[in-house]
Amino acid sequence: MDGLLGGRLSQNALLLSTLGAFFAHQAAIALGWSHPWADSYLDAFLFLPIALGFPAWILRLWQPAFRWSPWFVIGAWGAASLAFEVWIPNFDPRFTADYWDVLSYALGAWVFWRTEVFAVIA
Repeated sequence: MDGLLGGRLSQNALLLSTLGAFFAHQAAIALGWSHPWADSYLDAFLFLPIALGFPAWILRLWQPAFRWSPWFVIGAWGAASLAFEVWIPNFDPRFTADYWDVLSYALGAWVFWRTEVFAVIA
């Protein structure tokens, strides 16, 4: 993402920052701290940058120029949205269908895609 702190966000920085935010949020939950927005939408926002970023990081060990195509990122957004907001809530009461999560997945996919397109190899 161009302009972040005067530079571009590398793919590794995005992966590490999203993993850090996810683990910090889970630790906060374990400690009994809660924030309605974070508890509802943060994990959905972080899901695709982590789910696509980690395999891409591994693939780049062998093919440094590897990039997910925009269609693949859109497909991952659609699959995550359908799985977590339509299919799984039908049989698992721990999940609720919240269509605002679909927007959170989309924003996470957009941040990931922008980093893929304008990445600085680091």
